[in-house]
Amino acid sequence: MDNRLNVLVVMADEQSWNTLGCTGNPAARTPNLDALAEASTVFDACYTPFPLCCPSRTSLWTGLMPRHHGVLGNWRPIEPRLREAGVAQAFAAAGYHTHYNGKWHVPGTTPERMGWADSSAIPAVLRGQDRGRYIEDYRAWAGKRGYPFDPDHIENLTPTDLAQLKAKPYATSSVPLDSFLETWQCDTFLEGLDRRPRDKPWLAVCSMNAPHFPMLVPSPYDRLIDRAEVQLPESWKTGTATKPREVRESHFARDFENLDEQNWIEVTSHYLGLCALVDAQFGRIRQYLEDAGEWDRTVVVFTSDHGDLMGAHRLMEKGHWLHYEEDLRVPLIVRHPDGRQSRNANFVSMVDVAATLAELADVSWHDSHDGRSFAAMVGDSTAAPIRDYVTAETMLHDGRPGGNGDPFHAADWQYPRDSLNLSVRTAGHRYVFRSHDEAELYDLAADPWEQHNLAADDGPTAARLAELLADEVSDVLPEAAALVRRRIPATQAPKG
Repeated sequence: MDNRLNVLVVMADEQSWNTLGCTGNPAARTPNLDALAEASTVFDACYTPFPLCCPSRTSLWTGLMPRHHGVLGNWRPIEPRLREAGVAQAFAAAGYHTHYNGKWHVPGTTPERMGWADSSAIPAVLRGQDRGRYIEDYRAWAGKRGYPFDPDHIENLTPTDLAQLKAKPYATSSVPLDSFLETWQCDTFLEGLDRRPRDKPWLAVCSMNAPHFPMLVPSPYDRLIDRAEVQLPESWKTGTATKPREVRESHFARDFENLDEQNWIEVTSHYLGLCALVDAQFGRIRQYLEDAGEWDRTVVVFTSDHGDLMGAHRLMEKGHWLHYEEDLRVPLIVRHPDGRQSRNANFVSMVDVAATLAELADVSWHDSHDGRSFAAMVGDSTAAPIRDYVTAETMLHDGRPGGNGDPFHAADWQYPRDSLNLSVRTAGHRYVFRSHDEAELYDLAADPWEQHNLAADDGPTAARLAELLADEVSDVLPEAAALVRRRIPATQAPKG
């Protein structure tokens, strides 16, 4: 019998850090994840390097920043040299059984090519795009139960659902809980675990689709959240008034500009209802592992690929233009079987997770990567931090956020044809460089809701952080780094 530790990763889609009871949300209904947190290390400062599904997930499994892995937008394919790389290959080479379930979103390759020996509930690729929820096995299964989905819509929406969502951006699903995607997906994940070899340790991933929009929620989760406890972000009051033009004019603002306060509370309640649904599936997985005698020999990780603005600045969703706290900060809970428990405020990035899993499982991973293991911080709040800051980088080729499987290499970035937004989060500030708009600087101690742009008022801080970003990306994006430096007025240039 191989007694090495198993590794379980349960991943939500578009779930912000502040959606759990253990992270302070009074309206959250997440008892299973809150119980996990009580026996784990809760990382309160984990950030995604790109607030969009495909780039973030590729960073998770490769340990690389987006400019290095090539997925520079949804459905931009991974660099060819990385199609068979990633941390799962290292686990497989070390004798681990590997299983991947659910949303994939690493374009240009497959779970099998990246080292996952078994997979389930993998979405279809339509017109070069991995469609997340469009899982053909699920659609066929639900269809046999009497729930016909619109064949031309990438989401699993019935005609009734489509009609409801035309009126408001939230609704009760016409598909009941026992036939809803997350329920079916958790079933298939547990069936996949049942197929595992009993003489090997395993690395298993359950990658959920919730709470990703649309906010279509099955009963009873549509009414689970107490509306009186929902607190809209402080920045909801000011909206986009203090934001750059590209944010004010984006569809993230336009699509929801007519929602009144009560409707914002409703859509937030539906979002938190989906978070509660994810929590319930995690509870099922934990029960399965406890019943199988596997829980006490398994490292457990819960996280998300990115967040959702969900009312901050009266914005919703995520994407290239939205380098704000609610979008970039994600939950990260890491449980070690030895019972280590702590709360950690040190910065970590999504690119650090793979290296940490490898170290916790004592797996050698030799791929070149940008990640830094934070294994020493698991259970030890006094361990030295691995980062003084975290960065995020988003770019658009010719103004388009995605592509139909068309590659876009960072080295080919050109200004002004292409756009680039970069941000850095330090202990005290966030600075956002925008190639096609004004920069932003926020003093997070005085202004945690990022409402007062100080870029024109605090020149030395803006210049210091801009220089840091230029240094960060200059290895692959020298033209962009030069542009960042040219935008720093001579009177603001950092000294020394």
